[in-house]
Amino acid sequence: MTNTNPTTGVRYGLVALRSLEDWVFEEFVYQGENLSYNAALNEFDGDLDNFEYEGDEDTYELEIYGMKLGLSTLGGAYNVWVFESPHTAEHALCSPCVPNAGNIDSPGDFVCYTLPAEWFRKDA
Repeated sequence: MTNTNPTTGVRYGLVALRSLEDWVFEEFVYQGENLSYNAALNEFDGDLDNFEYEGDEDTYELEIYGMKLGLSTLGGAYNVWVFESPHTAEHALCSPCVPNAGNIDSPGDFVCYTLPAEWFRKDA
């Protein structure tokens, strides 16, 4: 099933980066893997001393604290994907743009992966 962990059957969770603490973005940048940079590097066919990269809306992966996460843009805004986590909760489903995934920003009745409570912005 789309946007569901194929091993566990639990829906992926999706949350707007703006709903999370500022340091979450830094975790992706400093501890994660920049998939956009890696793809550009793999496509580059020349002297690596001349390789220049300017990222725009880069996509990242991060494995941390038993979670497998992704960071990508949708409609120009960054969102965090929760592909695997020891944390689950009930949320609404996302829009048809992300079929079957759980919208962590909205309560609901569908179980999906989520993040630890301390990751969420306290002033939101």
